[in-house]
Amino acid sequence: MRKGNLFIIIGSCVLALMLILGPGIIAQAAPKTIKISSVLSLTGKFAGMGTQIKPSYEIFLDKINAEGGIFIKKYGKKIPIELRVLDDESDGLKTQAQLEVANSWGAVANLGGLGCASFEMGTPIAMKNKMTWIGPGCGGWMPHQLGNKWLFSIFHKTPFFSPMVFEMIMEQPKPWPKKVAIFEINQLDALETNLYWQQAAKTHGFDIVFHKKYAAGTKDFSALITGAKAAGAEILLAYPLPPMGPTMVKQMKELDFSPKLCFWVRAPESATFGPSLGELSDYITLPCTWSPEYKLPGNDYLIEQYKKKTGKKEADLIVGAAYTAFEVLATGIEKAGSLDRTAIRDAVRATDMETVCGRIRFSDQGWAVDRGLVVLQWMGGKQKIVYANEHAKKYGAKIPVSPLKWQPKWSER
Repeated sequence: MRKGNLFIIIGSCVLALMLILGPGIIAQAAPKTIKISSVLSLTGKFAGMGTQIKPSYEIFLDKINAEGGIFIKKYGKKIPIELRVLDDESDGLKTQAQLEVANSWGAVANLGGLGCASFEMGTPIAMKNKMTWIGPGCGGWMPHQLGNKWLFSIFHKTPFFSPMVFEMIMEQPKPWPKKVAIFEINQLDALETNLYWQQAAKTHGFDIVFHKKYAAGTKDFSALITGAKAAGAEILLAYPLPPMGPTMVKQMKELDFSPKLCFWVRAPESATFGPSLGELSDYITLPCTWSPEYKLPGNDYLIEQYKKKTGKKEADLIVGAAYTAFEVLATGIEKAGSLDRTAIRDAVRATDMETVCGRIRFSDQGWAVDRGLVVLQWMGGKQKIVYANEHAKKYGAKIPVSPLKWQPKWSER
């Protein structure tokens, strides 16, 4: 047999084997999609926040899939993302169950929601399944102190946003309000915040004149309000659940309690808080990691798409952090160059990038370091930035700050 014919025969055999085995090999090597889960609270007490987060994830999903997906070096191609949203019903035990569902489905990572109960209960499952979990919400510090290797949070943490209220006050012209009341809800992240509020008040020379705890199901705040009023409180610190915020405001008006400053975490975050209360919401302040007032690159697109998708007139405050969480995860997956879960985790941990929220970097424990934080104040149905911490100040006019306004007596409004 001539040598040329032999090469032709061998080549034909190799080609035949590639045609027979190739499709199977390719199917295993390059999946059709990158599976990512998102366990959110779409029903239950945190549904108001979960339903704000979901459109943000969908906006980023549509954007990156329109570009072909994420480039995975191992396969030499872009692969689109398949996002599966699972409802935990605002129940930590169901968060655990849904994370197991996501794991069985084959998700390589999970995008979380808002609510520390979900993070506290879900973190052990994410660690057990070796699945990166990155979320926009939860101020809780404790989940990051338990040997965590898989949880990452875009949100600010209790040791950092708690002292902000006093730092903001001390930037105002004197005299400053000094007498503090704390309404403490019985939840882990709120307990942490209360601890740091007390420490910061002592450090900066503020007096805590009233401090009382209440249960998550409380609807009557009259005892707390009259107690704080009798103590002469000028600053009210609280961490109410979203449904409790409007109730608390209305009862404060009924009982004629008007501290110069209300600094509340969580409840005032919703874009509906101001419009639902009208003028009653004026002067309420809250800490946050993002605002529609940010002029950082990418925000115009995000806000426009969010309004178009939801029909809302304003973008909710969690929108920026949610979008950032997905962007950071997608960037991490691309840098990992494969769909190996540990490689993705390590790439996310090494994140150092500018986003619509500003610069994002993580500690070894998964919390965002040197995080730009702001304080917003409700006025006329809108939220204005009235304070920026040192990391947010670095962006100058891209994070515009308006003057803080002290709350007058109800009779003087």
